[in-house]
Amino acid sequence: MTLRTLYLQRMLSVNGRNSLAGRQLFDHLKEVSEECLLAHAVLKREDADRFRNGNIANDVISEDLVDQLDPNFIYLEGGLFLDGDLWRIAQPIAEHFVANGSVLVVADVDINQLHENKAQYREASTFLGARFDYGQSDRSSPVYGANQGSFWLNPRQIVCLPQKMVIAEWLRPVYEGVSELMVGLPVRLDFWQHVLASGNQGSTGTLQDDRWIDQFDCCPFASVHNYGHGYAVTIGGLVSSDTWVDRCGGNVRWVENIGSFLSQDAASDRKRTVSHFRSPHLLFLSHRSSDKAIVGDVAREIKRKGIAVWLDKDKLIPSDSLWGGISSGLEEMSHFVLFWSQACLSGAGVTREWQAAAAALMDRGIPIIIVRLDETPVPAVIGDLFRIEANGLSGAEISVALDDAVQRLTRRSSSSS
Repeated sequence: MTLRTLYLQRMLSVNGRNSLAGRQLFDHLKEVSEECLLAHAVLKREDADRFRNGNIANDVISEDLVDQLDPNFIYLEGGLFLDGDLWRIAQPIAEHFVANGSVLVVADVDINQLHENKAQYREASTFLGARFDYGQSDRSSPVYGANQGSFWLNPRQIVCLPQKMVIAEWLRPVYEGVSELMVGLPVRLDFWQHVLASGNQGSTGTLQDDRWIDQFDCCPFASVHNYGHGYAVTIGGLVSSDTWVDRCGGNVRWVENIGSFLSQDAASDRKRTVSHFRSPHLLFLSHRSSDKAIVGDVAREIKRKGIAVWLDKDKLIPSDSLWGGISSGLEEMSHFVLFWSQACLSGAGVTREWQAAAAALMDRGIPIIIVRLDETPVPAVIGDLFRIEANGLSGAEISVALDDAVQRLTRRSSSSS
């Protein structure tokens, strides 16, 4: 699965080199991702505007920039929270992206954070689908893991071996190519949907306030929660920093696998549930008759992706008025797609359609998408609209680009409303 990654570093850049704890992890994700954006926090538009002219403008970004990236993998090193109860990615934005198929990982949630932000993590547990263990007496400090046999410098820096860990069976592919995993200060979860990682069975135990609770509790510390079409991942322990990666390169592969495997699973889940018969979108496909073959291929493929289309040969019967039917389609559409080619220069019908669509766009905010099938210049009046360069592409390839365009435009509209 191709990743589009948003990576949130643990501190503002003004803190110097230590602001990005996982330099090696970020560099690797940037190398394997189609797009990769680094920041510290994502805020709603009106909140981010306050930082636009300061020396942290690149660290605190708005939802608009994230919409352009349209990430399917969001990684937060250093936990979920800014000062107080503010999420480092504003809660509505996080929920929106995950519900629509993204994977969000909250990593490096350690003992100190959970002591300071107990109430905040409890509040976030509905979204995360995981809750940290504070013991039977619900103390202020959490339960944590230690290992007497497989550790690095001390027993609270556990070298976890996949064959000895407790892992949900369907998540086993996340450990492909990972012989060991390094976690510092792991914190025990007492509730989860799907367990992703634990200490080693038989040698890991749990403590609280430096007193043993269970010497044979393998301390599950990471989980996966299905939220809408996507996944929220919680990692209770330090895994991102170069300190850990220098000792165990498997951490980098593990994080990449989490993003790739869960993103692919989320995309597959959407395919199983979508149908163009109940699509919230209706794409009006405006074209010349000489382009019907390629447009017909696009229509078939886009319907398979669960998006409804208006195509005159499907919608009209012999007794219908051609322009009356087209006018009805323009009224019902959610997006107007103009297939532009040399043939359009002599097509009065196509000109009439896109001119009507332009008027509807102004009145109702309907997006126009240009699909340029050859090198014919697009009229200046619509030249700056969203465009797909499709010269030489197959119908299937054009449908992929159209599907991506519709999803991006929909997310942009949803996040701004």
